[in-house]
Amino acid sequence: MAALPRLHVEDPRLAAEVTVVLDAGRTHYLARVLRLGVGDAVLLFNGEDGEWRARLLALGRRRAELLVEERLRAPRPEPGPTLWFAPPRRVRLEWLVEKAVELGAARLCPVITGRSVVRLPRSDRLRSLAVEAAEQCRRLTVPEIAPARALAERLAAEDPPLLLFGDEAGEGRPLAEALDGRPEPVFLVGPEGGFTPAERAMLRAHPAVLPVGLGPTILRTETAAIYMLAVWRALREVARR
Repeated sequence: MAALPRLHVEDPRLAAEVTVVLDAGRTHYLARVLRLGVGDAVLLFNGEDGEWRARLLALGRRRAELLVEERLRAPRPEPGPTLWFAPPRRVRLEWLVEKAVELGAARLCPVITGRSVVRLPRSDRLRSLAVEAAEQCRRLTVPEIAPARALAERLAAEDPPLLLFGDEAGEGRPLAEALDGRPEPVFLVGPEGGFTPAERAMLRAHPAVLPVGLGPTILRTETAAIYMLAVWRALREVARR
């Protein structure tokens, strides 16, 4: 049997017998893309109440109504890494966001560096990408997309207890070794041209920053981000056994 389509809804709180009203965009998606009709089932989640099965009560041109029926999965925490990243160009940025969500990132934080050349899309576009990825991969939560900030500003404002910095010079500790015993790390990957000498000096001088190596080859920003998240996830799965 084919998997039921999943939709993230912002409100209301999900519970049995609650009616959920969808906007024109979501209505078009159900009717024109998925070709659903009245009586068809859809899975709903909102990041707080778990996952629920609902059925289409009404389907118009610009509005749909669903009746929530039964909870299939209870809510549960989905802790994970925080990813600081210098945004790559658009297609690769979208790929980075999608894969970071699939791999379990809990928070995505764009940072602006001296060699950043990318103009970020609107924040609602990145949020939409994160929602779509969460719907596809069966997550119960959608990661936060933080506003973009300059690297030095983010470091000063958030003051993480430990920041694992993907050192493109290959001089850091092996990533798997640095991750030992750290279930919710904070990662940092730099821009396509690398960090400036001043930024590297700032990072290396900061007591909370630990340089880590990402293997013998130079990785693109999005590849480095996914590498770090994938290593974290693999170690987490081993630890669960």
